[in-house]
Amino acid sequence: MKTLALCVLAAQPWLRRDIAVVVDALHGSPLPAGEAPPPSLYAGLLDQARRYLAQQARPVAWRAFFFDALQDWQQALQDPAHGLRGCSQELFVLQAGEASEALQLPARLRTIAQAAGQPLRCSPHSFLLYLQRDDDDSSQPPSAFWPDASTGGLHLRLPHADADTRRADLLRVLLDHLDHAHHNRLLARSVDAAERPPALARALHAFMQRRWPGRWDFHSYTGSVIAAFIEGMRQLGQADGRPQLGGVNEHALACAAIAGWQLFGRAYVLAVTSGMVDEFKGTLANLQRTRAPGFIVCADSARGQWHAFQGTVEQAGDGRTLMRARGLAQVYLESPEQLEAGLRQAFAALDQGEGPVVIFASPAVLESGLGVDETALAEPAPAQPARRAEVDPAHWAALLSLVNTQRKRLLWFCGRLSDEERALVHEIAEAAGIALCDGIAHPGSVAAYAGGREQPHYLGTLGLYGFSRAVHRYLHEGEALRPVGAQSLFFLKSRADQICTPFSEGRLARHLHIVQVTNRGQDLAPFADLPLQMDLLDFLQRLKSGLQVEADVRRWRRDALVQARRCPPEHLVDRIETLPMTANYFFHRLGGLLRRLIEEEGLRYHGVYDVGRCGVSALRNLPRTDPGFSGWYGRALMGDALMALPAIALHSPRQVLAFIGDGARALVPDVELQLLRQMSSRPDASELNVSVFYLHNGMLSIIQSYIDLRFARDGAAQVHVPWRPRDDSLERHGPLALQRRRLLRFDETRLREDLRARGRLNVFEVQLTHNSSGDGMSLASEGTWSRITPSEEHAP
Repeated sequence: MKTLALCVLAAQPWLRRDIAVVVDALHGSPLPAGEAPPPSLYAGLLDQARRYLAQQARPVAWRAFFFDALQDWQQALQDPAHGLRGCSQELFVLQAGEASEALQLPARLRTIAQAAGQPLRCSPHSFLLYLQRDDDDSSQPPSAFWPDASTGGLHLRLPHADADTRRADLLRVLLDHLDHAHHNRLLARSVDAAERPPALARALHAFMQRRWPGRWDFHSYTGSVIAAFIEGMRQLGQADGRPQLGGVNEHALACAAIAGWQLFGRAYVLAVTSGMVDEFKGTLANLQRTRAPGFIVCADSARGQWHAFQGTVEQAGDGRTLMRARGLAQVYLESPEQLEAGLRQAFAALDQGEGPVVIFASPAVLESGLGVDETALAEPAPAQPARRAEVDPAHWAALLSLVNTQRKRLLWFCGRLSDEERALVHEIAEAAGIALCDGIAHPGSVAAYAGGREQPHYLGTLGLYGFSRAVHRYLHEGEALRPVGAQSLFFLKSRADQICTPFSEGRLARHLHIVQVTNRGQDLAPFADLPLQMDLLDFLQRLKSGLQVEADVRRWRRDALVQARRCPPEHLVDRIETLPMTANYFFHRLGGLLRRLIEEEGLRYHGVYDVGRCGVSALRNLPRTDPGFSGWYGRALMGDALMALPAIALHSPRQVLAFIGDGARALVPDVELQLLRQMSSRPDASELNVSVFYLHNGMLSIIQSYIDLRFARDGAAQVHVPWRPRDDSLERHGPLALQRRRLLRFDETRLREDLRARGRLNVFEVQLTHNSSGDGMSLASEGTWSRITPSEEHAP
């Protein structure tokens, strides 16, 4: 007969008594004299349990071990003479002072047992945890003791005052474990299968570790079919210290993956359940556009199943057609026998730069433990010698002449840059007198501050919305563009698409000289006068080696830069304080505060900007120190930046400032608990500062701005977004404080304190009033009375 250990890590007499009574009763011992109960729930359950156990062909026995503390149990594991060593350790009854401590105990027990060479055999019923609460203390409601994290895979209890009820509950847990782990063959197979991750998980983990060691994440949104694969990836991730990332929905996983790649160079594996690949919506296009390397694993049905529930591949339709239409590489794994060949195909596609690669896998594949040589599968294909792009000599000669000798204003619009590319861009700009700007899709690709000092060649943003005054002045004389022969606009690592400039394609073709550098031929714009298909790093290195800028040309360009930077970023009307504040005023004041924190205290931060009028104001008016993440990237999907925020906070080595408008906040689920969870999981949680600015004026104000400027009608009914501000509060969440604050006016002293605090999640509810003027929302607004005046030229 197999003996199972029931380990009790608690000293409370009432709990030890309950254990002894229930275990003895299961073994057939009569109840002690004086404890024979009248007919009751417990007595009925005990009779039912005894009859069930008598029917089992392979009976098991329980042996209870009592320990006062975790250290005592750990010592018993090391003692060869202790009776615990001869038992299968399968069930633990524990006690903890608070929920956060209790939830950590199962993982600690597993780790300790594994290290001692005696791994636990666990079912979902192996851990029964009691939270301490004085019986006579009813001042605290149960919610005060309850965790805000998942309690799945364990039983969490507050002690019940009635012993009969406690014992009935304990009996139920013991029998559920026996049924799951021993007597029900189907369920027992799931316990044994959990000991080794499925083959698909092992192979993907090995491949990602080989290609991006320590630089990739696993994101998942659970489902019944995908659960085994997710658990396998979680086990493998625990072994190398990788956190498992989730999201408020499937779409949030892709948002986090895009942000992880753009900000931190992290690849990814995403996992979702049957049919949910459609829930990625437009983010699939954004993932493809950014060419972020990774896999999307989507559970699916076998091809022959009759009208599968949530199937992507079934009789009524084939979702793979949609993937092909999007240009996404995909593999369909229907049986375990196809696993190795299918993975080779998927791995080859990703190695060729075709990310993301979608893997549709049937339940049989997702759960298969079929042996595959994951090490061999992860081996990269033989590296091909790198080839430099063949550049038209006439084009390159024209470029060198333009940069070295021509008295023309040069403005470089920069897409997403690597650290090496960014350093070269600044070096060349300094040597050649070139003006730099970023855009609302890649804020901070170049920034106002770099390397701890202000960058004199940076002029601000250029874009469909949010273009800065300095950029506008650099390109214009009054309201008209300077002559086409007087300046050149470079698009570096950019498709030069509509979001990049406020100019129509016709004006770009006829009134601007355009140079474009991209390594994708399909991204070369038809209006580019000097198209260069090459890697940007190659372009910058070649240009640096050929720099011979004439001194008078460099001096002339630098004078043009100084003139453009002379105007302050805001207009006089933007400095008017109103209650509620305008977005112009709020970001004018916040920009000044950030500038002082950057220059006086060395602040560095990652900005997160959601789609909307206020996000544009933040992009345009706040000085940046590092690259940020923008929901305007690609399809400008409102809410994407907010949903990516938890993953950004997990990885960011800087402070994080997020700017979210009414529309984005109303469109997606609340991410604050996910955000707190990710922040709390970091070892340096007590040093973090993440600040979320919710910017409220009760409307989709970028649409209202369009209506104001094009139709002069109010349009209020179609843009209204109801909202209800939350009151000020301060809450503790483990190592973090959650500070909520309503901002009706700009309180610089308090904001400075909040932005400098450590171990803090700041949530600011900023009350604003709508206005559609300024902030580079339209070229039309640049012709109104409040634009540049002579007195404003020399404003401080």
